[in-house]
Amino acid sequence: MKRLSLFLVFSLIVSGISALPSVKTGNEDIDNLVLLAQTEVQKNIRSNGTFCAGEKWPTAWTRDMSYAIDLSLSFLFPEAVGKSLDSRIENETILQDTGSGGSYPVSTDRITWITAAYDYALIKQSPEYFNKIYKIAKNVLEKDYNVNFDSEKQLFRGESSFLDWREQTYPRWATNEYIAESYALGTNMMYYSALQKIISLAEITNADDSQKQMWIARAEELKKAILQNFWIPEKKYFAALLLKDIETYKYEGYETLGESLGVLLNIAPQDNFKNVIGAVKPQAYGLSVVAPQLANIPPYHNNGVWPFVQGYRGLACKKAKDAFNAQFEFEAMIKAAKKFGTFKENYVASDFSPDTQINSNRQLWSDAGFLGYVYKVMFGISFEKDGLHINPFVFSKFNKEIKLENLSFNGNSLSLTVKGNGDLIKSYLLNEKKVDSDYVIPYTNNEKYNIVIEMTESEDFKNSYIPENQIKPWFDAAVITPAVPNTRIDCDGKTTEISFKPKNKGGYKIITDSKEKITSENNISIKPGENIILNKAFALPENGDTNIPLFPSKEVRAENTKNTVFYEAENAVVKGGTITEDKAYSYSEESNEIAKLSEELIRTEANANNFVKDFGKEEGEYIEFTVKIKKNGKYAVDFRFKNGHGPINTGEKCAVLAVSQDDKLVRRLAFPQQGAWSTWSFTAPTVLELNKGTHKIKLYTDNYCRTQHDALNPVYIDLMRVAKIK
Repeated sequence: MKRLSLFLVFSLIVSGISALPSVKTGNEDIDNLVLLAQTEVQKNIRSNGTFCAGEKWPTAWTRDMSYAIDLSLSFLFPEAVGKSLDSRIENETILQDTGSGGSYPVSTDRITWITAAYDYALIKQSPEYFNKIYKIAKNVLEKDYNVNFDSEKQLFRGESSFLDWREQTYPRWATNEYIAESYALGTNMMYYSALQKIISLAEITNADDSQKQMWIARAEELKKAILQNFWIPEKKYFAALLLKDIETYKYEGYETLGESLGVLLNIAPQDNFKNVIGAVKPQAYGLSVVAPQLANIPPYHNNGVWPFVQGYRGLACKKAKDAFNAQFEFEAMIKAAKKFGTFKENYVASDFSPDTQINSNRQLWSDAGFLGYVYKVMFGISFEKDGLHINPFVFSKFNKEIKLENLSFNGNSLSLTVKGNGDLIKSYLLNEKKVDSDYVIPYTNNEKYNIVIEMTESEDFKNSYIPENQIKPWFDAAVITPAVPNTRIDCDGKTTEISFKPKNKGGYKIITDSKEKITSENNISIKPGENIILNKAFALPENGDTNIPLFPSKEVRAENTKNTVFYEAENAVVKGGTITEDKAYSYSEESNEIAKLSEELIRTEANANNFVKDFGKEEGEYIEFTVKIKKNGKYAVDFRFKNGHGPINTGEKCAVLAVSQDDKLVRRLAFPQQGAWSTWSFTAPTVLELNKGTHKIKLYTDNYCRTQHDALNPVYIDLMRVAKIK
């Protein structure tokens, strides 16, 4: 791809690319790829004026387009941006893309829309639009604080943003019930970004001071919680996930988008920015979006490089003054686009091929990631609340002069020449007059700005190229973890036998009630007591490397009939739904077929032959269980349910129900899609403090249980399980 063909140049001009800024870097590959990315974006604008996600994805996706808008499209394609943002709003709420377990609240990264809309509002500079998106942001954040926010941890629950193919980034046992209950780094980072934007919107729209102070307090609480729960002080980067069952496990894997956002949003301690960037050694063709890689999983998110994530990594490297890593990722993007002749959705990190599980040409956010690298990293364009800031970051390897012509925004026109390399502005000429290096171009002057900037290199910039000054990585992104153990349980109420498969050459670390042991054996025997005994196992690397992050097996309970009790839904006080006999199950009291322990339950059959069908169709429906507690303590409470409204990986039919203890709201809980009505599953557990005596635990519907389309999704409820933890 040494030069664009005359036909392509002509087609770009005809399609309107000539109205976009022109870039001249002295590097023909870069200049041609800017033109290619801009024409691919135009091809991704549909006949109705809104974006599609790429060649294979003909519809708009809230998350995809929002990241793309944030990376560069807000100021390059403002007309399509405005229409696309509006297309993802219904009843003043943001639509979550179809996703795991029936979409919201298993998947919650619709929140990226707020950041994108704010970026566009700065370009639009319309008081009416600022008010509009402030109202939408308030509605959505208020809903999320009532549905998927954990007030105890001060974090938002939900799937890893964009990493929504669960087998690629979660252990196989982590079904959608557990994903909905867990906490993801990138998702919480984007919530923090949304809170920062709503604070600014509150100021711009002159909202009540009490509103502004509430948002400020919430942002501070979330930042503190992210640091407290995800930051790994000894390693100086963020953990990717907090996996939640009864206990919470911090998975210290590296999630590249979330780590980059941690730097960009100033959540990582400032003196550790380079540590975050350098914590993992990239593969030869760029850093994969997750590290390490999971065993027996084909490339997609696993072992995959995604150019839009490279765009955010480039911005984070710029902020960290890490020119070496910024240049490395940019060169990888150039190599990939040249090799494939398009900006692919992703490519394989280990062998630089396009052969991932799903891939697409002219992917919108991949185009935006490359354009963001050029405009926002190299040229240093940054639209902020007070105007346009320019802080170039020109790698040592590239030409000594780069030029940007005809960047238009809100009636203004900018021509920018950057001379030399580095990260520090040596001189700044505005229309041939010297100004301060931190000069801000206002939004409302309707003028032409001709700017010439001369750069110089800081010591940090120069040192980043010196190998001995670079951060020593904790592990290599290419490393493959041992297979996460599968568990088998045999339980008779007196002894619980647990075995782990497959057999692992490196042995296991087994944790039983917080006590660790290293063993080559893949089975244990436990006698349940007054409390359930929790067990999990880790398959250890054969080479003994203790720095490689590991996923645990599923948390296994050692139960007996004293520490675990089932409460049948048909025996509770029920308003709504229909108590229904399970025709597939021929139960007789004499045969003693009612399960007393979890491992005795039959997946396809209702326990005790009856269940509540179609529960939750209307607001105000409830199932109230009466629970008798013999000893004060902590108890895990979960519900056996069916939701067959759709498959586990697409659709928008996740149900939400509220849970109360003695008439006091505890939380709202997800009941995800399971693919069919044929099998029963348990929700993720909720831990309650229960004193000796009688308690009322209620499952019910209220206004916050409504979907994004203002509907209520009914489910089947079989029973409630109450297990004593401590």
